[in-house]
Amino acid sequence: MSETQLLRRPEAAKYIGLSKQFLDRAACVGNGPPMVRLSAKAIGYRKCDLDSWIESRIVMSTSQKIN
Repeated sequence: MSETQLLRRPEAAKYIGLSKQFLDRAACVGNGPPMVRLSAKAIGYRKCDLDSWIESRIVMSTSQKIN
């Protein structure tokens, strides 16, 4: 079984090059990367999910909409 690398919100934000506040807002509205609920107050992000989320946002022009 492969080891899953989990990042906490500050590390995840740094990894994807966005702010922690972006991830906070995205978590509330559901338009950010998938999360793992670690406890009642702790959220983690699997590195593979962050990579997939970034790949899903690649566009060819600034007028192209993101899914």
